Amino acid sequence: MTTLPLFPIWLAEALSAVLVLCFTWLAYRLSRRLMAQDPENPLWLFLNWLATAFVIFACTHALSHALQDIITFYRPIPWLVRLRRLIGGLDSIIYVAIATITLFFHRMQRLYHRMETDHHQLEETTQEILALNREMEALVMERTMAEMALGMAHGIRNPLHVIGGFSHRLLKKTDPADPTRTWLTTIADEARRIEQIVARFETLAQRKTSFFDQEDLNLIIAETLELIRPEIKAKKLSLISDLHPQPIRGRFNKHLLRVALAHLLRNAIEATGPYGRILLRTLLEKDFAVVIVQDNGRGMSAEVVDKVFVPFYTTKIGGTGLGMVFVRQIVDEHRGVIHLTSQINQGTTVTIRLPLRFTEAPEVSQDLEEAIPQTTTET
Repeated sequence: MTTLPLFPIWLAEALSAVLVLCFTWLAYRLSRRLMAQDPENPLWLFLNWLATAFVIFACTHALSHALQDIITFYRPIPWLVRLRRLIGGLDSIIYVAIATITLFFHRMQRLYHRMETDHHQLEETTQEILALNREMEALVMERTMAEMALGMAHGIRNPLHVIGGFSHRLLKKTDPADPTRTWLTTIADEARRIEQIVARFETLAQRKTSFFDQEDLNLIIAETLELIRPEIKAKKLSLISDLHPQPIRGRFNKHLLRVALAHLLRNAIEATGPYGRILLRTLLEKDFAVVIVQDNGRGMSAEVVDKVFVPFYTTKIGGTGLGMVFVRQIVDEHRGVIHLTSQINQGTTVTIRLPLRFTEAPEVSQDLEEAIPQTTTET
C-alpha cells in the first residue's frame, strides 16, 4: 500500500487560509478608509459590510478546516466535533448574509442611481421654476406699471380736453386784433401737442412684447415632452406627437408656454389609464398656431367642463383649483384663446390658438369646435 505525506497538503491549506485572511483584512481596511472619507456614500457602506462579512467568513472557514483535519487524522473528541458543527453552521449563516447583503445593496444601488437622476431633474426643474417666477414677477410688474401709466394718461387727458376745448372756444369769441389771441393759440397748440404725447404714451404702455421673443413652438413642445416623457413611460402610456413639419415661429414666452403645456400633459396623464393614448399636435392656420392636447381617459362631465377655468374649483383631492386658471392666464398673456371639450369615458381635448404676431386677442371662431376636434380623431 502506497502512502503519501499529508504535510504539503496541510501547508498549502494553511497558506491559502492565511492569504485569504490577509486579503480580506486589506479589503476591510480599504472599505473603512473609504467610509471615513464619505460616510453617506451607500456604495462604500456596502463594501464595508461585505468586507466585514468576508473577514468573519475567512476566520471561521480556516478554523473549521483546522478542526476537521484534527478530527479526521487524530481522534474525534466530542467537544471538538460539536465546535466543528457550530462553526459550520456559522459559515452557512455567513453565506446567507453575504448573499443578502449583495442582493440588498444591488437594489439599493439602483435606487440610489434613480434618486440621483431624480435629484438632477429636480434641480433642473427648480431652476426653471425660479426663472419662471422671475419672469412672472417682471411680467406682473410690467403690467402694473402699464396700468398705472394708462391711468395717468387717462387722468391727464381729461383736463387736456377741458383746456383745449375752452381755449378753442375763447379763440372763436376773441377779436383777431386782441393781443390775448396769441396766448390762446399757444395754449391750444401746446394742449394738442401734449395730447399727442399722451396718445403715443398710451400706445407704448399697451405693448406687452418685452418678455416675448421669436421662438419655434415645435421646439418648445419638444423640450416640454423631454421633461414629461418619464412620467408617460412610467404609466405605460402611448404618446403620439404629430408636430407641424415646418417650424412655427411667433412671439412666444417659452417658459410660460412650457409651464402651460406641462400642466395640460400632466392632467392628461392623470386622467388616462395604463396603456392609454395621448395625442399632442401642432397646426398652422394662417396667422395662428394651434396646439391640441387630446387623451382618451375618463373625461369630464359638462358641469365640470363649465367650471374648469373657475378659480379654486377642483375635483382632485388636495388640488388647488388654480392649474387651468394659470394655463388660461398664460394663453391670455399671448393674446390667444383656449378651448376645452370633454366627454365621460371618451377623453378630453384642449385646443389653444396663439397669434403668431402680437396683436389683440382673436375672437373664438364658430367653426373651431367643429374643425379642430375632427382633425384630432384621425390618428
